[in-house]
Amino acid sequence: MPNLPNWLTLVLRWGGLALAVLMAAILIAVKVLKQAPEAGAMPEPGAVPDWLYWVLLVVGVVAVAVGFSAGQRKS
Repeated sequence: MPNLPNWLTLVLRWGGLALAVLMAAILIAVKVLKQAPEAGAMPEPGAVPDWLYWVLLVVGVVAVAVGFSAGQRKS
């Protein structure tokens, strides 16, 4: 992996961590607070699908891993 600038590793580390924590909190809140829809009910317009939260959570975790990995190689 090429040497990344210091600012980029910091953004990957802490931005990825913030994204992962935020998405985990949202996933927990959505699962706990969301009521089960009635049988045959259509989803609300503008509702965000659950898979999008999972994708963003994985992106955050990968960003943290890349940021810490790149930071370890510099020193």
